[in-house]
Amino acid sequence: MKFKKDTHFWIAKNTIDSTSSRDERMNYDKWVDFVDRYPDQFIWNENTQQGIETLASIDKVPEGFKHRVLASLNKVTCFSDFDGRKSLYNISCSFVLEANSVSISFKRTPRIEDLKIFLEMAKQLDALLLMDGKKILDEKLLGEF
Repeated sequence: MKFKKDTHFWIAKNTIDSTSSRDERMNYDKWVDFVDRYPDQFIWNENTQQGIETLASIDKVPEGFKHRVLASLNKVTCFSDFDGRKSLYNISCSFVLEANSVSISFKRTPRIEDLKIFLEMAKQLDALLLMDGKKILDEKLLGEF
């Protein structure tokens, strides 16, 4: 199986095409706890340079958008693997409350080590690690690499 940087990964209770996937609630507090337990691996959006600058200039944000901007700085999105050369994070991970899932995006080709930490995250959430919303990734599959 080949992974590409445009391959999208999810953590959800069921495959994304399943109608029941939106019915089963994911535990947001468990997700926050997992991210907080790995400070060497993840950084919250609000703790990034861009997040700090956004919060510092929140008064310049139009009132109609302020709520949405502040919500994005409230332990909803975290990043991993900062690329100093490009000044960006290669991995972003967001808790999507409306979809009862965690969305994981890569700016580079995903590595098995990356996917293993997300498999651990999925276990913490009593959920599945999915590739493109349909293919379930587990220890056996990741162990083959």
